[in-house]
Amino acid sequence: MSDTPTPTGTKRVLVIGSTGYLGQYVAQSFADAGYRVAALQRPGGRPVDPRFTAVPGDLTDPASLHSASKGFDLVIHAGRIEGPLEREGVEAILASGTRLIHTSGGDVLGPGETFEDTVPQPPDCVAWRGPVEHAVRQGGGILVRPGLIYGNNGGVVPDQLLPVTVKLGAGLYFERRGIRWPAVHVADLAELYLLVAEKAQPGTAWNGVAETILVDELAAATGEGKSVCWPSTDNPPAEIADIVELYVMDHTVSSERTRRQMGWVPKHLNAIEYLREECTKALQALS
Repeated sequence: MSDTPTPTGTKRVLVIGSTGYLGQYVAQSFADAGYRVAALQRPGGRPVDPRFTAVPGDLTDPASLHSASKGFDLVIHAGRIEGPLEREGVEAILASGTRLIHTSGGDVLGPGETFEDTVPQPPDCVAWRGPVEHAVRQGGGILVRPGLIYGNNGGVVPDQLLPVTVKLGAGLYFERRGIRWPAVHVADLAELYLLVAEKAQPGTAWNGVAETILVDELAAATGEGKSVCWPSTDNPPAEIADIVELYVMDHTVSSERTRRQMGWVPKHLNAIEYLREECTKALQALS
């Protein structure tokens, strides 16, 4: 590929996961910025937005990702697949010679205060992300690490947390109050991907976090002010059994470097109030 800069309007980007929660906003953000957007279409999967060119491929078939990525200026991986297949897919995309922005997660950095250059210490439930991040950066790709993604009635809160609230009659947290999580609105996060595409160097990592929230306050927000502390000795509700380890991991994820170097200015900075209103409306609709 030529080193001569190409006008943004002629750049071609392939979005993997464009029918998912984050991916749809990322695809739209790039289209609005003048990119020619294509979207990976899994055989038998949900049809991609007709505004975008469908490109056949499957996250479970790394060879298909290699073929799909050829000829694009950029691939953005916002799809969801866990385990060794994610790393194999990343390696296949990078082997195509196309620039890659890959979605990881702030949780990969582990507990405590973490930063863009923190060495990942992922908890067991996301252990596969460590090797994936290594493969991305070693291959010259770029990482974006979001916190809890929320907004516009999508993400973990309505999909996993709210059903538990409905079942228990209150929002749920574990062990104690004061456990911290990073959070980001999906629209702000989509804007970050665009900035990273335009400014980031190969092999770098950027933290997509707008603020830090308290898990017990999130629980109260999902439960119209009512929350309950679940005993650590009891089996957790099935809806969140796979992420209980994250519930008890107190961590902050700094995005100071990301904001400064990428020029990222998140607009949504009150996740708890936003989610309180969103969850109240959702619960009222169910009653």
